Amino acid sequence: MKLKPPPRSDAAAAWKRGLDEASIPWLERAARLAPGDPRITLDLARLRLSGGARDIAAAEVDFERVAQRYDSAAAWLGLAMAKLRQGDARGAAAALNCLLARHCLPDEPGFAALAGQIAAAAGYDGFCGLDAEGELHGLGEGRLLGAPLDQAALMRVEGLAALAGDGGISGWAFRPAAPESPPRLTLRDAAGHRRAVKFGKILPADDDVPLLPRHGFKIAPRTLAGLTPPFTLSGPDGSHIAGSPLDPGALAAITPRPAAQRGRGRARLPARREISAVIPAYRGLEETKACLESVFAVAGLARVIVVDDASPEPELAAWLDGLAAAGRVVLRRHETNQGFPAAVNTGLATAAGDDVLLLNSDILLPPGAVKTMRAVAYADAATGSVTPFANEASILSYPDPRGGNPMPSLADAVALDALARRSNGSRSLEIPTGVGFCMYLRHDCLRTVGGLRPGIFAQGYGEENDWCLRARHKGFRHQAALGAYVAHAGGVSFRAAAHGLTLRNLGILERLYPGYHELVRCFIAADPLRPARAKLDAARLRAEAGRESVLLISHSHGGGVARQVEADMAARRAQGLRPLLLLTQFPNDPLNTPYPWPALLSEGSPKDTPNLAYALPRERPALLRLLKTLGVQRVILHHTLGHHPGVRTLAKALSVPQEIVVHDYASFCPRVNLLTRPEPDAPPRYCGEPDVRGCITCCARDPTGIYEARGVPALLKRSAAEFAGAARITVPSADAAKRIARHFPGVVARVVPWEDDSLPARPRPPGTGARRIIVIGGIGPAKGFELLTACAEDAAARGLALEFIVAGGSADDERLLATGRIFVTGHYQEGEAQSLIAGFAPDLAFLPSIWPETWCFALGEAWRAGLYAVTFDLGAQAERLRASGRGLTLPLGLPVQRINDILLNWMPTHG
Repeated sequence: MKLKPPPRSDAAAAWKRGLDEASIPWLERAARLAPGDPRITLDLARLRLSGGARDIAAAEVDFERVAQRYDSAAAWLGLAMAKLRQGDARGAAAALNCLLARHCLPDEPGFAALAGQIAAAAGYDGFCGLDAEGELHGLGEGRLLGAPLDQAALMRVEGLAALAGDGGISGWAFRPAAPESPPRLTLRDAAGHRRAVKFGKILPADDDVPLLPRHGFKIAPRTLAGLTPPFTLSGPDGSHIAGSPLDPGALAAITPRPAAQRGRGRARLPARREISAVIPAYRGLEETKACLESVFAVAGLARVIVVDDASPEPELAAWLDGLAAAGRVVLRRHETNQGFPAAVNTGLATAAGDDVLLLNSDILLPPGAVKTMRAVAYADAATGSVTPFANEASILSYPDPRGGNPMPSLADAVALDALARRSNGSRSLEIPTGVGFCMYLRHDCLRTVGGLRPGIFAQGYGEENDWCLRARHKGFRHQAALGAYVAHAGGVSFRAAAHGLTLRNLGILERLYPGYHELVRCFIAADPLRPARAKLDAARLRAEAGRESVLLISHSHGGGVARQVEADMAARRAQGLRPLLLLTQFPNDPLNTPYPWPALLSEGSPKDTPNLAYALPRERPALLRLLKTLGVQRVILHHTLGHHPGVRTLAKALSVPQEIVVHDYASFCPRVNLLTRPEPDAPPRYCGEPDVRGCITCCARDPTGIYEARGVPALLKRSAAEFAGAARITVPSADAAKRIARHFPGVVARVVPWEDDSLPARPRPPGTGARRIIVIGGIGPAKGFELLTACAEDAAARGLALEFIVAGGSADDERLLATGRIFVTGHYQEGEAQSLIAGFAPDLAFLPSIWPETWCFALGEAWRAGLYAVTFDLGAQAERLRASGRGLTLPLGLPVQRINDILLNWMPTHG
């Protein structure tokens, strides 16, 4: 079953209820439904801080995550308190020092006493800090927590400005060190006139600035009357907010030109020039060091030009000074921060006449990549710029073209670059725009087009796209170097307003170049870069060839199948084999994407080689060629849900044996799980496994939930042939083996349990009186969703002292929650089940699955949690429970009233 993810509104409702009721479970549910929302994480951590040792330890983890990601004063304070309560005075002092040095003193009763306590416990003489008005406060003299104060951080103002439709300027700003008070923001014109910006209402919370209030402002056209553009908006330290400077006239003076339009082609290839690397630097000392060290290792660069755009980091500025003094870089420095486009222009002016290798300061440059880009740059007279692949590179991201790929080390980037060159050579492909993290700019194109336009694009984003479109209109083209790869961290110098500035500048691009977004959208949809990425994916797999390979085939729906496939792969690695995994490629919209889905090949993580997706049957020959090259000697068929039938005969085409691992009953049941509905609106129930005629009637009566459009006789015939030809058939339980043998006489399956039920386990007896019942896993129709709902409704109607906890998700959380007797935690991560179950201290586990499962991992989780379990008397769940004596089996079809009575009163007869 494809379970629909809960909407974001569910997370908001759980968040509100958690705050209203001071409920950790509700806030934990909200956090699972909206992972990564720091507001929920902070509220949850604050509540946990008042709990026991386990809750405080969890609060520490949450506070630290938010503090490190967002530099939040509230998170630093919470982290200091959590560490202090756990006896870590030194850790508490370190957290408090981050707050005091970069944030104004909290206006909270008891803060001074807490700060003094932490300082004394950590061996400090006291503490110091600034209030929101800039006045110094503190306690003690000598070695003080908070000293030295980070004046740049304490004074910094961040925000975003944009031209308004009426000719004015609108935007928002805040002071991170004192976010509750409106910041000091000054409007300046080109003649030096100043105006203090007045703030209005606080804008709604924004996903990109989730923890700080955004103070809105609107500068009316009459305020700008008589002033000379361009206008700047800056804080007390003189630094511009995002979007500044703004020049209404400059933008209005540009005549829009369709993005797709081309200028007259270039006929003559220019003479080659020297290469100057241009690297703007602002933040990130360690990233900039790593970048420059990689650049210094590249042969053939005439000079390395670094532009310090008024870095707020003294250590970075000092290190650059040292490089300049040693003659390793040509250093240019801005007195005030002007933004990336202006810094690039300073570098371009210094490199006048050269080819320019424009680099972000957070890249790692393999030595061979420059040679490949230069070869592409001079392969065609029309080429203006060249961009390589990178892990984070917009349309040139690799391996996943959507980005979000982890940044490799320099050594790994060098290896990837070498593989890219081996796979794709000096081949190139035209792209609609270069990507500014790493662009090779040919000197004739630079001379013709000029530099970037900071007056329009301010601090950046979209400025290189604008340059590329101007170049396109003058007859130049932009190429992707398919044989080059560069590592890119991404976002080191961007801050809170980055997303807002991006949206603003994208709007400007579309205004200047109508059809730009459509041009890029069509390129992404066509994805002409995929063959080159696929070649590199395949080369990476081939580079590690040598061991005997085993191909495992399964689906991408997760659950117990994925868990066992992962275990199978680990076991084969331990045997010295190389497991390969062929999954269905999960689409962006699985609910509305019909099967079959493409088959995606990897070594276990589909994210590593996402371009090896094969649309069968058309691309089956290419898949077979690669599998042969990788030396596949055996195929393990785990599951084919969502696959094209062509995967079932890969073993035959490869002339290798095939094993079959049985996870469910797809071999003879078109619904997989042996469920039927006697009436269209009736709840599902176990079908009883009728004869072929009964199966045909079942499918005709209710065609929903049938995963393969193949008649029952044809399904049985195919499965019988596959079982007969299999080198081995493995099932996890004797019950599953018996069912397979009943439908396929003569088939003998090997029983290999997926967990060791013989390990010692002593479940604790349930308590007397009120009981809390835990239901583990994803609860859909086959797992007893309707029955669980009915149990909860009966418990409420009869006033029974029963409550149910679903440790996981369900087909309809809201319906379960509406009973008032069920709480749903939300889906948990692998390995989290035991701590999640323990947190609710349940009395019993109830596994209401209504189909004969082949194993049931939830049962193992219940026993590991020290719980007796109650299941229905069918399938592997009942077989395992009877063998262990760790619970009770119920007759299938028992009325819900009787089920509830048993859950409320049953006690084991031993232990």
